[in-house]
Amino acid sequence: MFSESGLAAKRSGGGKKLKVRAPKWAFDDLSPGQDASVFARTLFHALSLVFPDGERFFIRSVKAFQDKITDPTLLADIKAFIGQEVQHGRVHEFYNEKIVGSRFEIENYLKLHRWVNYTLIEPVTNWLFSPKFSLSVTAAAEHYTATWAHNALTDSRVKDIKSESLRNLIYWHAIEEIEHKHVAFDVLREVDDNYFLRISGILFLAVTMPAWVGLGFVYLLAQEKDFKIADVIGDMAKDASSGSGLTRQFVNAFFSYFRPGFHPDDIDDAALVAEIAAEVERSIKASAA
Repeated sequence: MFSESGLAAKRSGGGKKLKVRAPKWAFDDLSPGQDASVFARTLFHALSLVFPDGERFFIRSVKAFQDKITDPTLLADIKAFIGQEVQHGRVHEFYNEKIVGSRFEIENYLKLHRWVNYTLIEPVTNWLFSPKFSLSVTAAAEHYTATWAHNALTDSRVKDIKSESLRNLIYWHAIEEIEHKHVAFDVLREVDDNYFLRISGILFLAVTMPAWVGLGFVYLLAQEKDFKIADVIGDMAKDASSGSGLTRQFVNAFFSYFRPGFHPDDIDDAALVAEIAAEVERSIKASAA
């Protein structure tokens, strides 16, 4: 067994304060095709479709080990993590129903996604490998989303989005992914700091996440009208070759996770979050008015 306990200092979030925010954006300022190409819009929608059930899985996997944690700071972070993930699921579910579901049939895809991942795979892998495997998958997924979040907060394409509610949805989700990126990782390390257990989660995700996002992308694209497939393929190639593209983010996150002693807080995003959080919180306050 390869223990990582002696390879990295115990950080437990680096003293970050996790804040549960509850936006109520209606997305009335968003019109189809307003802010992105068919490729970019469809990719974001495909990601959004998998978020709500994914967030619920993350909550289950962390809560399964909550009673094993004695550190009061980490326990407080777990509570805030759950609160943030509940809100992520709620807002993306609303976005999926109002924006994506108003233009596309999404229920068949969502039913298949839920059944395969959470009715079939989750209980089987928990039975075969113990619930630690689900926790490992969650820790790896949070690393992926934190990598995406860092890029989203620095990407000029997000800054240029005309729809304030969509722009702030992305910023809000990104900020909170960065705030809580250490939580599932630290719970896993407290429960079992075996290197190979940790790596098993990201190996699993390296296969399943692109497969489900890709299937969602194709499912939605097949329902699109008035687009040129050559343009979509061209945009896909640009994304794959761009340093800020989702493909490069996925690859970078994958390989960085393999370093023994890795911790999500090795990347310090605090200043980046502080820079944008005030704008997001003004928008959240306005949405509740």
